[in-house]
Amino acid sequence: MIYVDNSNKFKILAAVYSFYDQFLKGFSMVCKPGCHTCCTVNIVATSLEAGYLLRSSFFDDLDLKKLLFSATARPIYRPGMSTNQIADICLRQEEIPPDRVEHGEGACPFLDQKGLCNVYEHRPFACRAMSSTEVCQYGGEAEMEPFLVTVNLAIYQIIEHLDKDRTSGNLLDVLSELVNTQSISPGPGNRLISNMALPGFLVTPDEQGRFRAFLRRLADFQVGGDTTLGAFLPQSGFR
Repeated sequence: MIYVDNSNKFKILAAVYSFYDQFLKGFSMVCKPGCHTCCTVNIVATSLEAGYLLRSSFFDDLDLKKLLFSATARPIYRPGMSTNQIADICLRQEEIPPDRVEHGEGACPFLDQKGLCNVYEHRPFACRAMSSTEVCQYGGEAEMEPFLVTVNLAIYQIIEHLDKDRTSGNLLDVLSELVNTQSISPGPGNRLISNMALPGFLVTPDEQGRFRAFLRRLADFQVGGDTTLGAFLPQSGFR
């Protein structure tokens, strides 16, 4: 695994996003511009993704501190564990502690009046992973092929691994920490949680072959020059 500093991690993250966007083209989805049922205040992201999001030109003339103060003052979903922490517990076949789920109401503050995303090119993976084969606006729930759920979980884990020394949390909380304090370490009164290195993937036996093919395709994806994504990930995760 190649060591990379935080500045280069944005390039790697962008490559993961690009790979996933291309991979998703192999699935039939009904999502289209203006469809924003899943665009809520309850999105979870890593500090790496939040930092990448702040590169959007949308924030150039925006009073982001004021917007985030208002958005985080009301109830929003705040995870108790990271994706890799949960995966580690599952792989050890232990019981996952109960998580008090409280979801906030309201749309993402980065939507415009037409329901279009102002930060679309820089949106975190949780937003990219929201897709459906049925119009969820009518039924209230998204429909997704089981294998795509497995792939989405794996990408969540990989992105957390890239940011393993930092934090995750509700996107609005992570952005607030970055904008207001430049601190991204969990501590007393902090609503963020520590990230964890990749412990392994959660894949059902009948998906193993297809998942290995997916990982090979991911590992071979170009980051720049002669470098591929596989160079930045633990080889044990790709066996």
